[in-house]
Amino acid sequence: MPGGLASSKDNQVRKSGSDSKHDGTAGFVSLTSAPNNPSVDLQTTHLALTLPHSRSPSTLPYVWLRDSCPCPSCVHPETRQKLHRTTDVPLDIKPKRLAWVNSRDKGARWDLEVEWDRPLWKHDTGSTGIEGYPQDAVGGHKSRYSERWFQTWADHTKVRERYHESALEMVPWLRQDLINPNGGGKLFHSWKELNGNKRVLLDVLTQLTNYGIVFLQGVPTSKDKAGDWEVQKIANMFSQVRETMWGKMWDVKSVPSRRGLPGRNVAFTEMDLDLHMDLLYFETPPRYQLIHCMRNRNVTGGQSILVDGLKAAHTLWEEDRKAFDLLASTDVGFHYDNDGHRLAWKHKTIVVNPYNAPLSSSSSSPPKITAINYGPPFQSPFPASTPPEFYAAFQKYAALLRRPEARLEVLLKEEDLIVFDNRRVLHARKAFAEHESGDDASPASDGESNRWLKGCYVEPDTVHDKIRVLRKELGVA
Repeated sequence: MPGGLASSKDNQVRKSGSDSKHDGTAGFVSLTSAPNNPSVDLQTTHLALTLPHSRSPSTLPYVWLRDSCPCPSCVHPETRQKLHRTTDVPLDIKPKRLAWVNSRDKGARWDLEVEWDRPLWKHDTGSTGIEGYPQDAVGGHKSRYSERWFQTWADHTKVRERYHESALEMVPWLRQDLINPNGGGKLFHSWKELNGNKRVLLDVLTQLTNYGIVFLQGVPTSKDKAGDWEVQKIANMFSQVRETMWGKMWDVKSVPSRRGLPGRNVAFTEMDLDLHMDLLYFETPPRYQLIHCMRNRNVTGGQSILVDGLKAAHTLWEEDRKAFDLLASTDVGFHYDNDGHRLAWKHKTIVVNPYNAPLSSSSSSPPKITAINYGPPFQSPFPASTPPEFYAAFQKYAALLRRPEARLEVLLKEEDLIVFDNRRVLHARKAFAEHESGDDASPASDGESNRWLKGCYVEPDTVHDKIRVLRKELGVA
């Protein structure tokens, strides 16, 4: 046969009759291998596959293998969508026959062909409710798995590589980590370089997902010929704008005529705005926030402060596991009862992925943290039954956020745009004061704002999608 593969008949090694009776596997204990083929050993519920140059075998359950069949009858060749349900696979399904065959996959040397001992089970979700094997079913299905398929799906590290999971991981930081030119990312980027440059776009999005913060400089503050604001165009370049009760786009302005009038949000005042995250009274607060400095003239103060809540959570885990566990298990209420709205939700301060949590308290690394929820201005009263230990843990976390080495302080200039992760990076603003004249060019006219920010929110899924697509397109491993 082409490629030096033996026929399927030569590749069959029958089990003894007694062995077959014990586990029901249809007559094979292993599959003989050519030098470039993997070794396959059949067990009661799974096969053990050892790929060439692999140190150890991969354990592949028969249920998983049948459910993952990539043939056109199981995965639509055009939509690439699965055509059966996982629950259709019998729990005791087993191979009836295995054989090495020449691969149809370009660049692959071999395929493993598996004939199953029974068809898929039929679960009728219609009016009859009848379950069973299809009446016209004859024998089992034939699946075919290529060398490339096993290399991609049989090893979980390869699956992570396929979806570039390492490129999406969050990296905790202190201020020095961000401003260090030899650090792992690039904090400041040029708007001119971003336009039309896919590599710069990838760098910006990667910086955002890894460190939760990135700056764009030189972003125009006027509308384009089509009447669109540049911040909205950049948001759509990254993802899609998420509309909230503030609209798709929102403005934070200091307008003299508004002073003394009731405000909808503390952000519209000139007061200190302490560290917080936006919209925590939502069930799913927005992930990324864009803020474009449209005007900052004749103003003293107003510096932006940013702190990585993820880094503070990691430090708390290292220093006080009990305090960490309290913040990861106690609900904190948030609400917005103003301006015709009554919004309320509860969140854990530290949100831990339970499937990535350490198996023991002696683990040397913290669990995977998916989000932080911290917003004192928007907290609702705690239940009177809240344990005193929680308050002490909360104070320890707040103290970590206030550390000088944790705080990145920036005075946004006109045409600066900041994007940050609203589910991990806390932001604050120092109090500011306006004055009628000074060294700033072009002071605001009557009725205009001396300090004007325009912003919006976007969600992460499209950001991650673009990172994966760009990495593949640009050949970034």
